[in-house]
Amino acid sequence: FWKVAGGLLILLICAINMYFVVAYVMSLNHLGLYIGAAVLSVIYLSFVAYLTWLCLIALGASFLACGNTVSVTRTLHPEQSPSHPPK
Repeated sequence: FWKVAGGLLILLICAINMYFVVAYVMSLNHLGLYIGAAVLSVIYLSFVAYLTWLCLIALGASFLACGNTVSVTRTLHPEQSPSHPPK
């Protein structure tokens, strides 16, 4: 339940952010400001989409993870030698 609720909350907050960015860009009246804000908005919205994607993966939506994943919980104890020596 908490993973689903957290994922929905993340999507809602990101959707609100995206709405306000698009509404701001649409309210500009100068072409130069419009182009600059549009470029920055695309970068910002891409970043928000990326963060949403990562949060959903962290909440358990593993079907969104592509490629190899690395576990951040694995540690190497000092008495263990690495399987591949550094080059």
